[in-house]
Order: sequence, then C-alpha cells, then structure tokens
Amino acid sequence: MRENALKKYEKPLVSNPLPNSKNNESLMSFAHFKAYTDRLYQIDKAFDDAQPNRLNRHRHLEPDSAEFLASLVISKRAKNILEIGTSTGYSTLWLGYALAQINRANTADSATLTSIDIDEWRLLTARNHLRTLQFDHNITLQQVDAKDFLRQSTGHFDVIFLDAERRFYGDYVADFKRLLTFGDMLIVDNVISHADEVAAFLSAFEQDSNYLCSTLSIGAGLFLAVKQSKD
Repeated sequence: MRENALKKYEKPLVSNPLPNSKNNESLMSFAHFKAYTDRLYQIDKAFDDAQPNRLNRHRHLEPDSAEFLASLVISKRAKNILEIGTSTGYSTLWLGYALAQINRANTADSATLTSIDIDEWRLLTARNHLRTLQFDHNITLQQVDAKDFLRQSTGHFDVIFLDAERRFYGDYVADFKRLLTFGDMLIVDNVISHADEVAAFLSAFEQDSNYLCSTLSIGAGLFLAVKQSKD
C-alpha cells in the first residue's frame, strides 16, 4: 500500500519549478504555493481515508490551522523553529513558506527550521516536496526519536510545533520547558479533536504560571503556550 502511495509523489504536484526561497527578488506567489499544498493535502487525506490503521495515516493538520501556524511564525519573525512530526511534509511546507518570508525580509538569511520524524519514508517524501518548491534552504530534516532529540538539544527554539504520537507527549514536558525561553512559543495540534489524550500534557503548561496559554478553535484545535517569564 505504501509503495502505491509513493508513486503519487514521483512527480511534482505542480509542474513548473518555483524560485528558490533564498532568492529575495523572486519569491513564489502565495497562490502558487497554496495550490501545491492544497493538492498535497487532498492526496494525503484520500490516502488516510483508505487506511484502517491509524498509525499508517499521514494525519496532517487542517489547512486553516496550517495557514494560521505560518502566520504566527511570520509575525514572531522566528529564527529557530522546531517541528516534531514531519510526516510527508504538509506542515513542513507551511513552516518553510514562513521561513522564506522571514529570510526574505532579513538580509542575514539566518532563520532555520529543524523537522524531525521517526519514519524514513515520510521524511524522504517530505524532502521531495521541499525540493520541488525549493524550500530546502535552511531546513534540516532528521530521522530521530523525539525524546532523544529533545534530551540532546541545547539553546532554545523560538517556536516548537508539535503534531506527533500523542501518547508520548508527557515525556517531552521537561525538555520543552528547558528549551523555551522568554517569548518562545509551543504550538500543539489536535487539542480539541483528541482532548482526552492531551489533557494531562496541556495541564502541565496551563498550571505553570511561567506560561500564557490559549486553546483556539481552529481546525482540530490548536494550543498555544507562550513563555512569559525569563527564568
């Protein structure tokens, strides 16, 4: 089944090459980008609908959530972004678009995105999409367990986007709090559609006075936790 699905990605979903994200004078139009990502979402949704096993599904965030996510990243002018749960790259493309806009406005071209996933095939598919849109500049895809990656990470991330296997979220709390400094933001998808599964995880931030938290009725539900203290 996976091999058949992979054939759908052998050719770009949009035939015309798009300008490189590091070319400040010729960035793709939003309409062109949106057409590509809309098509990707439709293909992967059809794939998911045919999958009885939840773990085989690509499980992308909803399009309105993706656009809102990109808007948040752009408005924050994030410089160091982490995505946990690449899947086949739908949300990664939206983060890549935001990254390109930030770097277009910043001559230093220094904003970066790291996206991690445990599944090699999904990462390869995501990389193909990024290359098709020429978004691979300043973006690193890494096959690694999230818990191991977080434990070994130092410094901080301006934005962490979490959309992965929910049963492991509790394992990430301590490292998230270590890696978020003043003004940094954690964004979590599926917090309304799967409220029971994430309740304890969200509570770890909602009950912590160091964080300003909001739950938004966008898509399957987005949770935002912003670090509001310097300690």
